[in-house]
This record gives sequence, C-alpha cells and structure tokens, in this order.
Amino acid sequence: MTITESLAQWLCTQRWQDLPPAVQQKSVDVVFDSVGAMIACSQLPEVKSIVKFLNRMGGAAECTMIGHAGLTSVVNAAMANGGMSHGNESDPVHLKSVGGHVASGPVPTALTVGQWLGASGEAVLRAVALGYEAGGRMMTIFYRERDYVARRFYPTAVVGTLSSAVAAGVLLKLTPEQMQVALCLAAYQAAGPDNMTKDPAHMGKTFQVGAANRNGVTAALLAQEGCYAPLDILDGSHSFFDAYLSAPDAGADLLKDLGSYYAITDVMHKRYPVGSPNQTYLQGVFSLLAKHSLRGDDIAEIEVQIPQRGLKRIPTTRHASISALTVCAIAAAHGKLDFYQLHDPKGAMDAAALAMQERVRFVGRDDWTDLEAGRRAVVTIKTKAGAVVTENVQHTPMSKDELVNKFNHLVDYRFGVEKRTRLAGLLNGLATAVSVKPLMTELAAT
Repeated sequence: MTITESLAQWLCTQRWQDLPPAVQQKSVDVVFDSVGAMIACSQLPEVKSIVKFLNRMGGAAECTMIGHAGLTSVVNAAMANGGMSHGNESDPVHLKSVGGHVASGPVPTALTVGQWLGASGEAVLRAVALGYEAGGRMMTIFYRERDYVARRFYPTAVVGTLSSAVAAGVLLKLTPEQMQVALCLAAYQAAGPDNMTKDPAHMGKTFQVGAANRNGVTAALLAQEGCYAPLDILDGSHSFFDAYLSAPDAGADLLKDLGSYYAITDVMHKRYPVGSPNQTYLQGVFSLLAKHSLRGDDIAEIEVQIPQRGLKRIPTTRHASISALTVCAIAAAHGKLDFYQLHDPKGAMDAAALAMQERVRFVGRDDWTDLEAGRRAVVTIKTKAGAVVTENVQHTPMSKDELVNKFNHLVDYRFGVEKRTRLAGLLNGLATAVSVKPLMTELAAT
C-alpha cells in the first residue's frame, strides 16, 4: 500500500469517537481561536477586497462570508473565510513546525462546507482534526526539509491546499480512492512564492491562504464528481514532496505514529497578534517591563537573541504585525500590543515607537538550529540609569482564560458583547450541535 493510499484510508475511516478526548477538546479550542481571529480580520482592507471581488463575481446564495452580509457559493465562501483565517497574525499556528499556519487550511473549509451540507458540529470538528492531522504532518516535513534561502515558497499556502481538501473530503464522505484523487487535484493547485518580505501589507499571505481554501474545496468536489487523477501524489518521484523539496521519499513520515500522535495537540495559540517568531521574546520583554517597573522612557537599549532563521522576519518593509523591529518597538514603548492598534489605518507606529525602534537590536543565534529553537529567546534591557536586566525565555502556552480573553477582545470590537456571548456559547457547544448552520448564520454581519 502506498503512502497516499495508507493516509487516505486512515483519514476516511477515523470516527470522532475514536479520537482521544484531548484531541477532541483541542479541535474545539482551535475552531474557537480561529473564529475569533477571522471575525477581527473580516474588515481588514485585504479581506474586504477579496469579499468585494467575490460579490461582483456572483454565485449561488449558499454560505456565509464571516463578518459580512449576504451569502455566496460554497467555493467563494471558502476563499473569503480562508483569507480572513490568516488575514493577520492572530490565528493559531503549529508549534512543531516552527509556526506554520496549519489551522488556516482545515478550519475555514470545514465551517464553510459544513454549512453547505448542514453538517453537525461533531462532523465539522472531525474534519478540522483530520485536516489538521494531514496539514500538521506535511508542514513539519516542509519546515524540516526546506532550504529557506534557496526555495522561497510559502508552506502555509502550499500545505493549506491539501489540508483544506482533506477537511472538505471528510465532510463529503469521500471514499479512500476519492480522497487520493482530491489530494492530487489539490497538489496540482498548490502554490505560493514567499516574497512577503516586500509586502508592507498582508495581501500576499491573506490571498494565498484564501486561494488555498478555494482550491482545496474545488479539489474535493471534483473528486466527489468522479474526476480521476493519479493516486500516488505523496509517493516518490514526481510527488508533492519531490516537486517542492526535491525529497521524493520525505512523505514516509506522514505515517509515523499515525493514530497515536495527533498533530493538533502541538498547536500554539498566539498570545500576541503578531508573527510566530515574535511570540517567545515578547514574553521576556513584557516580563522585564513588569518585574522592574520599566516604562519606554527608561529604556536605553534592548537586545533580543533569537534563532538565526528568525532574522528574516525583522525587516521594517514587512507589515507591523510581522516586522520584529516594529513589534518589539511598539511593545517596549507602550507596554502592550493590540490587534486594532497594529491595523490602524493611520499607522501603527507613533513617535514613541519610532524612537524606540532605534534602540532595538536583534541577534541571530547560529547554534539554535533545531525545530524547537523558536520556543526560546534571551532578552536584555539596558536602562538609561545604567541597569542591565536579562531574561532567558521559554515559550509558555496560553491558558484557557487567556484564550477566552483574547476571543472577547477580538470579537467585542467587531460584534459587541451580546453577539460575542452568543457566539461563544455556540462555539463551546459545537461538539453536540445538530447543525453548524446556526453558528454560521450568527457569524454573518448584522
């Protein structure tokens, strides 16, 4: 049995009740966190442009575009919801793959296709868990095998096309052979150059992930219609891994510990609405500010040690939610980071943050090369009074209370407290919901 066949067989036969309780709960948490991010991102310029385009293209009134009025076709809605799932840097990421945005493939697809089919909440969560399983395993292989400098494609969009196809295929009840076809058709559409270092906005990421969801749903629907494609896209020469990594046999790891280890248990919920490489050192910055009662005006210099590969996320040519120099400067100058501040149309940087930026220095650690290196940092602050304080930081996962507070903050601004309360109830009760339609109806703009 080939790798593609074995994976498809496993995906198509896993029942919700077969998944461990920790996996079931983490699936609920991932949807909860993702939906909060999608609501917040629904009105960002890049997402609004995609929604405007899709409305102009028309389509059957079938599915919700979150945060917007009206309905559109299932494929169009998958694109809109996929785009806003990574419309910013607030969505959950995959810790084992150094921060790949795995959830942005299966979550928007499962919610959208689930609404189209009138699927139960349990069925949607099963699709999320299994789509994440495929995506998390692929993303880990990509981050381990890829030469970041020589091969500048965007793994989140490439892998997201396939994990979206899996989530849709699970809900469509594809046979194992149809799932193999869907994976191949998804791989045919997988694309995304990583030239976002030149993108001062977020359109590159937002559009590519939106397209990944559109393409994944399309692949699954075509497979359901009886289209044929080669059944071995994850195997050997001319495979998905051969095309992107020049590693034809890398797919073997897709089956390692399958059914005993679950990728979704390695999700990282972001404490701050910024890129993954910023998460750990920011804990150290805020910790030192609090411990030593420091304000921005007290700081003479900040040095941040991170893995060498993380230095690629530093340039100020990137969006304020990604550029480490910008992120660290705002955090140190104001003692906080706020989603809506980072996306203020007037600009995220004020005079205090611009002045602080000149005092921030990042140092790449060549000896931090393993995939877990992003979970640590060293932060040193020198004060104008001559004091030097340092913190060695290990990433601390968010607590459930922190996750709820994050959701409340992101959603209240867009929808208000009353609607947010209803949404939280629907999301927390998703596993027992007869249909996902009431949730998706509530997620529309009022």
